[in-house]
Amino acid sequence: MPAHRSSDLRARTDRLIGATRRHATRLSGVPGLRRPARPPVAPAPADLRFDSWLQAFWGAELAELDARCAARGPVSWDAFAALGADVWGALLSQEYDLYPSIRAALPAVPDPGLQATWNGASGAALAAQSAIFYDRLRDLHARHGARPLAASRVLDFGCGWGRLTRFLARDVAAGKLFGCDPVGPILDVCRTCRVPAELARCDFVPQRLPFSESFDLIYAFSVFTHLSERAHRACLRALHDALAPGGLLVLTIRPPEYPWLSELLRPALRSLGPDPAARLAEPLYLFAPHDAQPLGAEPAGGEITYGETVVTAAYVRRHWTEWFELAGFELLLGDPHQVVVALRPR
Repeated sequence: MPAHRSSDLRARTDRLIGATRRHATRLSGVPGLRRPARPPVAPAPADLRFDSWLQAFWGAELAELDARCAARGPVSWDAFAALGADVWGALLSQEYDLYPSIRAALPAVPDPGLQATWNGASGAALAAQSAIFYDRLRDLHARHGARPLAASRVLDFGCGWGRLTRFLARDVAAGKLFGCDPVGPILDVCRTCRVPAELARCDFVPQRLPFSESFDLIYAFSVFTHLSERAHRACLRALHDALAPGGLLVLTIRPPEYPWLSELLRPALRSLGPDPAARLAEPLYLFAPHDAQPLGAEPAGGEITYGETVVTAAYVRRHWTEWFELAGFELLLGDPHQVVVALRPR
């Protein structure tokens, strides 16, 4: 561009910016261009109660559902099918006092302390995180699953107290929802909460899953974020073998920024040298064992299998494709420290 044209463009740009600032000053009475004030966006607090939201926006529908639950006794899960994922999550959280028959019909939740110990959050905050993953899981199955979710056998691998398992109760036919976990006492909590799934204990480093039939959908939320490399390979092999032809495995891993956020992974981060970000683009498996192991995960033969884990995307592409076709990665903006991976068995 000739020099005189470049100078003219800069002059016109400066005049435009100046006019915009003068106009903003006249409108606001405050010198300079200012953004309108907006309330800060914050995650749901753990102690939030949903009563006013539920009554104001879905009161008629929920009053009818509450009456049906009171009249019919055992819950009909498909009665909740028309609700959005977030409303469904609010009901499952039990964080409301209205609609007592709905509350009684749905699974109970453990006390907030156990929720926070097991999942890092509780109450409404945990319900929000759960609903985000549940919604993405259903979307992935709709895109990549071989059969409708209502006709699928579904497994929650590492189900804990069933906080995600219960979400699928309205989508999956009775008798086709399953959960397994290596910690026996947490499965007892799941049963006490009346989560409507067949539950079984699995090994921390499994050779196979504790079910005889195969599954159309298996999901594992924040399981592969905590496993040693040997344990994760054993789990992947067992899950691969348990998938039906055309089945789908959905799990989560950590993003590459996570080593900077985890105190436990700092030594592993320092070991990557002067440019750790570049190294994290390579096929790496970072693992730092926890001092305290979950009940039943005590070291076998000197190896600790539970801790903090980062599996890089390059590692997934290089090593997991031995058993799986990579259907894709998914970002959860509402839960960015969990990156979703969708896999189909080879």
